[in-house]
Amino acid sequence: MKKVKVFVCENCGYESPKWFGRCPVCGKWNTAKEVVKEIGKGSSAPLLSLFYLSQGNLESQIRFSSNIDEFDRILGSGFVKGQVILLGGEPGIGKSTLALQISDKVTERDLKVLYASGEESIEQMFHRAKRIGVQSKIAFTTEQNIDAVSEAAKDFDVVIIDSIQTFYTPELGSVPGGVSQIRAVAGKMVKTAKENQTVVILIGHITKSGDIAGPKIIEHMVDTVLYFEGERTTDYRILRVFKNRFGPSGEIAIFEMSSKGLKVVKNPVFIEDDIPFGNAIACVLEGSKPMIVQVQALVSRSKLPSPRRTAVGIDITRVNAIVAVMSKLLKLPLDMHEIYVKILGGMRITDPGLDLAISSAILSSLLEKELSKMVFIGEVGLDGKIRPPFAMNKRLETIVKSGFREVAAPVKHKGLVVHEIKNLSDLMKTMG
Repeated sequence: MKKVKVFVCENCGYESPKWFGRCPVCGKWNTAKEVVKEIGKGSSAPLLSLFYLSQGNLESQIRFSSNIDEFDRILGSGFVKGQVILLGGEPGIGKSTLALQISDKVTERDLKVLYASGEESIEQMFHRAKRIGVQSKIAFTTEQNIDAVSEAAKDFDVVIIDSIQTFYTPELGSVPGGVSQIRAVAGKMVKTAKENQTVVILIGHITKSGDIAGPKIIEHMVDTVLYFEGERTTDYRILRVFKNRFGPSGEIAIFEMSSKGLKVVKNPVFIEDDIPFGNAIACVLEGSKPMIVQVQALVSRSKLPSPRRTAVGIDITRVNAIVAVMSKLLKLPLDMHEIYVKILGGMRITDPGLDLAISSAILSSLLEKELSKMVFIGEVGLDGKIRPPFAMNKRLETIVKSGFREVAAPVKHKGLVVHEIKNLSDLMKTMG
């Protein structure tokens, strides 16, 4: 084996035989780190093992349940044998707790689980397991040498690596957590998973810039990328699917953090009992899951030449577009006001069906008029027209089940009192 020195970008993984100040791929400065790379001599290619779809359907043999219905749903009907999952999120948000609960449920199916922890001692793991009520037969180890863990993983059905930044391979001279180590550790576990049909869950923290598992160089190596979201000031946690080779992406599962661990929230309603002016209720769809959420807006007169615009839980570009449409078509002096928009409960919403609720909350705050417990559904176009978002019937069914009776939307429904709104002018009339 020949060893050579190369320079690797910590941000994107670009390699160069020479040092570089600015990465030519991602454009970041001072990200070049020197690593030692081993190059082996060429060898004859192995014979291929071919499989034809006409030989049979292996679907029933390659999938198995995690025994947590919501987790199975976002994965696309459970685990797939040989699947590698990257579970990311901020430190302390609940990644290890979720992994431990999944391990507990999987062992109920007489499957073997290995939990490799590079951050906590055996005593700490046992204390956590006792606190959340985990009593199943899970094998624990604190070994950080990924070669040893990979060898032991061959005898298990599910393997948890917590977290990938703390593991290393002796083949490289760098410390754990570096670009080369993260990539090497992930590569070894991917190979182990595919060769032995073992499900591997790699837990990774995020950096200050929000990248999962440090540099985002392993997302392309894994089959599924899950990300834990949520504010620490709330008990709700959202598990979002960013990538999934074996099912739909964009799905979410909602959990509530308690002293006994994470509990599934099947019918989430993120609203308060009191709805003062500046607040509006919406029914949104994230993935295939409908939710009732509350939008807050504060519109305040500004003395600055460029009034502030901030958004929490919503894309600020989207808010700016809605404000511009309202200013032009409704002749409102919003360009002279500071506008703050927020989604309660620590949610992050990408559904365009939230647009009408954002417009209503902004109008409510500007005019200081309270909105009744009416649910707003609609996408606001740049021409001011309100269009029905996708899966409208599913949203209306959720609204009825949640106990609401009044809706503002560009459609009609027999079981609800519907204020039919086709454009922003209709919204103004509805608000009086």
